[in-house]
Amino acid sequence: MTAPSSKALLRIGIPALKVAVALGLVIWIARKVDFSEGWAAVRALSATTISVIILLLLLQALLSAWRWCLLSEMIGRRLKISGAMKLFMQSLFYNQALPSPIPGDAARIFGAVKYGLTVGEATLGVVMDRMLTLFGLAVVALIGLIIMRAVYQFDFPIPYLTEFTTLGVAGTIALAVAFGWRHRLFIRFLPARLHALSTALQAFITHRRMVGIFLLTLVIHGVSVVSLEILVLGLGLPLGWGQATAAFPPVLLIAMMPISVGGWGLREGGMIVSLAAFGIGTTDAATLSVVFGLLQLLIGLAGGVFVLSRPHSGKIKAL
Repeated sequence: MTAPSSKALLRIGIPALKVAVALGLVIWIARKVDFSEGWAAVRALSATTISVIILLLLLQALLSAWRWCLLSEMIGRRLKISGAMKLFMQSLFYNQALPSPIPGDAARIFGAVKYGLTVGEATLGVVMDRMLTLFGLAVVALIGLIIMRAVYQFDFPIPYLTEFTTLGVAGTIALAVAFGWRHRLFIRFLPARLHALSTALQAFITHRRMVGIFLLTLVIHGVSVVSLEILVLGLGLPLGWGQATAAFPPVLLIAMMPISVGGWGLREGGMIVSLAAFGIGTTDAATLSVVFGLLQLLIGLAGGVFVLSRPHSGKIKAL
């Protein structure tokens, strides 16, 4: 019997570590929560509040699928919105059910090929969609961090979070400007396998719809903030819309860190720290985060309906 390769150990070890981090954080936070108080708050939520949030999260998925269609068109061939929405819901299912985003991205790539895109076009579209999502969230989170510091005199207890986020956003913008201006100079120093991505990025940066797509990205992230504030109102917590705009985006950015499963634990910890600046206690903050996470999970699991009919789902699960 041969020893397992380092690549195989990484494929098993990294997801296992993410699960351990998520469980560890959730258990640690649970020890500080009054479950009877949290459950009473959840029971007070109206069906209308839950329904509105679910509709908003579905709208967010639809807007994300539409943006993916627009990005695909820039690369070469546009997806139909119906197919893109179906594939996006499938990817949400994999992202919620598995400790890695790779199967969800693979679902979109394989599915896009089925709808007529080449493997290269489909891969570039998904990669660019991921990059734009992360950059847009960083911009929204930076605005929240600046408001928290300037208006509410509060800094997250993560060393230099505001400074690093500022550096990342400013550096990305500067690099994009230089890249769009001197694309040929950059491409000389890139490996050949990145030339297609380089060309796609240059096409996006110089495209007349670039600003519109970026604004659409900000709207997509804004839907999360609106959903959370509606949940805040439903739980009866004392947090206004302006405070929500400052408090929630940094938490969503922290939850994107690839060291947990679906942001669980990270989102709850970030929410507790962020809302403490506005006098909201640990139980209320954790309850808000958990309910929001469960509603996101519900939307993701709804994508499993589309997965059941997929002829290539076995390939994706094997990744």
